[in-house]
Amino acid sequence: MLTADVRKDYRNDWIKRCLTIKNIDSSTLNKLSLCLLANENNVAFTTFCEICSEYQGVSFKVNDKISDTDLLVVWDLKDFPLPKEQSDKLENVTNSLILVTDKPDFTKLENITVLYCPYVYGAGYNDILPVADDCTNILDFFAAQLFLISKADNLNDSVYYAGHGNCTLKGAVMLESIGYQPMISYGDGRFMASFAKEKPDELFCFDNTYNGDLKLLHELLLKCLLEFDRICKKHGIRYFLGGGTLLGAIRHGGMIPWDDDMDVMMLREDYDKFLSVVKQEINDDMFFQSSKTDSEYHSIFTKIRLNGTAFVTRYSQQFKNMHQGIFIDIFVHDHTSNSKLCQKLHVFRTLFARSLVFHKWAGTPMHFYGKLKLVCKLATKFINKSSMEKLENIQDKVIQKYNHKNTRYLYDGTGEHLRNGAFPAEWLEQTEYADFCGHKFPVPKNYDEYLKYSYGDYNELIPASLRKAGHDIIKVDFGKYKK
Repeated sequence: MLTADVRKDYRNDWIKRCLTIKNIDSSTLNKLSLCLLANENNVAFTTFCEICSEYQGVSFKVNDKISDTDLLVVWDLKDFPLPKEQSDKLENVTNSLILVTDKPDFTKLENITVLYCPYVYGAGYNDILPVADDCTNILDFFAAQLFLISKADNLNDSVYYAGHGNCTLKGAVMLESIGYQPMISYGDGRFMASFAKEKPDELFCFDNTYNGDLKLLHELLLKCLLEFDRICKKHGIRYFLGGGTLLGAIRHGGMIPWDDDMDVMMLREDYDKFLSVVKQEINDDMFFQSSKTDSEYHSIFTKIRLNGTAFVTRYSQQFKNMHQGIFIDIFVHDHTSNSKLCQKLHVFRTLFARSLVFHKWAGTPMHFYGKLKLVCKLATKFINKSSMEKLENIQDKVIQKYNHKNTRYLYDGTGEHLRNGAFPAEWLEQTEYADFCGHKFPVPKNYDEYLKYSYGDYNELIPASLRKAGHDIIKVDFGKYKK
């Protein structure tokens, strides 16, 4: 079960997010020699130095002798003003200089680039709740500096603003005007700060999604899962919790707190048994969705939907007659070749076949991750001339190519981990049971190996500021279940 140092968790968020800044070429950072002048007695500066050290090859020093080639980054803020001994070093320097400040008066220095960061706040940094304008989240406080440092050779003597809303400092230029993309919105930043203040010992996530009804969504997903489990138990059909649901069971003992769907996985022979009974078995409150039960649905995996509810995504909204209730996903693992070369070919063919179906469904020209442009043009013509049934038959044949050979390997042909390739079939041979939302559900005995295959270090949490429900939802309706 996961345990976490909550304060460290927030600071890990700063570091992880700042290593994925958009529109920044980290190779340019590696060419620079930085000299950081600041009051070191604060957690923000300590963390910034840690972030700089994470960029491989970045050379920086702190409050040290200034050489002619150094790019100076100077912190002078109200909360930690620049010490006099460091300020004195700036009197006669001609180096390129970036001044990071929340003070409106910085006229004593000339020929500098200023990063104006008023009212710095953030979860893990302080307990201040910001107002909408003239404030800077700690994430953007760090990331904006790295962005400017990477652009140091092309900057003019401007004052840039990194913060929310309107800047009250006359003449300041929005940093977005030169390509910076903010790390966090005002609403998310304020929610994180409020959460940290009110729940200082709880692991953070955005539990305010779906109008505060995320807990109710979890309850309804569990309702669908229990119905699926009932059918499988009645007919002796094997399955396992899958994807993020398996991860949640092992890491959290239940749902991943910010997740908004549930997944199960089956072997093909068990899935075929399930297909043979689900129509007559499923509760009247539920709907089993596949391309055969819903003419507008053509996803590679099937679902159990909850009648009388709506969970409409930006993509699915175009299919007005498709069932769009709250759902759980059912994924199937199929055999693949024993040969590594043939496994790679099988994955490629599966990706391509899935793309054929998807683009037919979406009514868009075929594109294959920006590659094989000529092939995609020909494929688009083939798609336009072919029925959806024909394309889905091609897809099924490709995915099930090796099932009759009973090979030693499986792959995630219908799931999101297809690109991870093959894994040993023996990982799904034995079952044990794990606690999940107050019930016991089947998981692979080799869940550790399977989760590492799927997620790598599955005990490492994603950055706190990204712990938000993942579906691009434009409408949710709980129907009669709304409390």
